[in-house]
Amino acid sequence: MTGQIDRHPLAPWAGLFLGAAAWIGHQQSAAGAIFWDCRLGGPLLTGGLGLLFGLIAALGGAVSWRAHKAASRAEDAPAHNRSVAGMIGAGAAGMFLLAIAFQSLTGFVVPACHR
Repeated sequence: MTGQIDRHPLAPWAGLFLGAAAWIGHQQSAAGAIFWDCRLGGPLLTGGLGLLFGLIAALGGAVSWRAHKAASRAEDAPAHNRSVAGMIGAGAAGMFLLAIAFQSLTGFVVPACHR
C-alpha cells in the first residue's frame, strides 16, 4: 500500500498541496470562528485547530519525503525529477507547518476579547 502511494504521480507534491490547504484551512476556520465570537480566540481553539491542521501539513510532508526517498534510489532521469519535486514538497510542508505554528501561538499570546 505505501509503495503505491510513493509511486503516485502527485506524491512528491503532496507536501506543497496539503500544506497549503492546511494553512488556508487553519487560517479560515480560526479567523472565521474568532470573527463570529471573539471570546473563542483562546488557546483551546487556536491550539486545537493548529494541531489538527499541522498534522495534515506534516502528513503531506511525510508523503513528499517518502516519494523523494523512493525516487532517489532509482537511476533514471524521471526519477531524479521526482526526487527534486519530493524535496520541494517536503520543504514547502515545513514552511506551511511553521506558518500554522506561528498563527496558533496567537491564541496563547493575545488575550481573547472581554464582553
